[in-house]
Amino acid sequence: MSKKKWLLFFLCILLLAGYWKFFYKTYSETAVAKSADCIIALDVKRVTNTVIWNLLTTPSQWKKISYSRSGKLSWKDMVKIPDYVFVFHVAGQPGNAWYSVLEIKDETDFMNGLLQYHFEKGDSFTGMQSYFSNGQGIAMIRSGNKLLVGNNAIENKSYISQVANEMFVQKQFAERKKLFKNVEASSHLSILIEKNNFLQQDAVIKMNFDKKLIRIDALFNPLKQFTFTENNFNYTADALFSTGFTQPSSSLYNLFPAQAKTNISKAINFNIDSLLLQSNHYYDLNITAIAPRIDSAISYVYDDNFNQVEKVVVNNVMEPSCYFNIHGDSISNIFNYWNNNGQLEKTVAGDLFLPMPFAKSYCVQKSKSELSVASAGFENKQNIHSIDCILFFKLLLTKIPAELLKYLPEDVVKSIANLESIEITLKKAGGNIKLEGKFNKKENDLPLLNF
Repeated sequence: MSKKKWLLFFLCILLLAGYWKFFYKTYSETAVAKSADCIIALDVKRVTNTVIWNLLTTPSQWKKISYSRSGKLSWKDMVKIPDYVFVFHVAGQPGNAWYSVLEIKDETDFMNGLLQYHFEKGDSFTGMQSYFSNGQGIAMIRSGNKLLVGNNAIENKSYISQVANEMFVQKQFAERKKLFKNVEASSHLSILIEKNNFLQQDAVIKMNFDKKLIRIDALFNPLKQFTFTENNFNYTADALFSTGFTQPSSSLYNLFPAQAKTNISKAINFNIDSLLLQSNHYYDLNITAIAPRIDSAISYVYDDNFNQVEKVVVNNVMEPSCYFNIHGDSISNIFNYWNNNGQLEKTVAGDLFLPMPFAKSYCVQKSKSELSVASAGFENKQNIHSIDCILFFKLLLTKIPAELLKYLPEDVVKSIANLESIEITLKKAGGNIKLEGKFNKKENDLPLLNF
């Protein structure tokens, strides 16, 4: 065989090996329980390839690559990382009960890893052994070489046992065609939501990323009784936070759990049902910035001769410049409810809105169809944009003061440090609802997210 043929032969072998390593993918048909109603799929090879490509095309980051190992065992040493990692929720269980099935990679490393991450043995079953770690917040049930991994924070510990029995004993798994909906999404991460009392068809949320942004797309097909309206919203493009949404129909609003409404009412210091009236049309909120303000308080003390002495205490406070508008046909009903239930206080400057804790704000009935709550001295800037949608949400992370970021967990602050903004919209698309979301990166060569 000539040298050219040998070279071509080895080139073909190299290409096949590269394809097998980086692009050929399989998925397990026994990784998700049959009763799963929501499935998250992480395409490990697609994520890895994108990260590698982004790194190769960003030379400024090469010197930051570290090949050293700490000597500690990682989860990659303990379990096999499949081409698709499936995480799922089971129908009828709490919202924070999520599971994943993995396979033990090395018995010795796995047992040593349990010690390293402070796992303890739990109850044992026929052919199964449970482990849990309060520090890691993880519970696991082992059957042979398989691991069912769950959230140890679930109050009822029997939930993970129910799933283990379904998968390891009864051998009941999600149908292949259900899993294939995640796979055919061809995205870095996909979320399958099974049809339910809102959706008449399964919906798949797709998430993809590159060097500049994370993009989220989905198409929802709601049942016919759920109606949606769009509105043309105006917002300040360079505001810290802007959002707007149209009034949810009664059928949609009734889907919200009573406990959720109670929690929201506590957070805003008044009954949410008094605000979201069916006669309303739409709402919009704008926080242009959070700026420092000097606030002084006067108190009195007495000197040695019992003379009253005025004492002025100066405080530097962070205060939002914001407004919240309600548009509808029964604005006077909301105003009267707030007034009669002690939400408003008559002052020289106007009707002080008491539930607003962060800034002195006043309630004004601008017209028969518009009610506004605005912070004192609010000035609306001129960089106005508009959008037709059911809902929009825009947050400029770069305008959040550093003094406020310290209240977030350190890991969260680190992970979003290079993000510039978050944008989410819901629009009508025929009989469907279209979701679009973007996490935009700052203009630099740093990674999109830091972990």
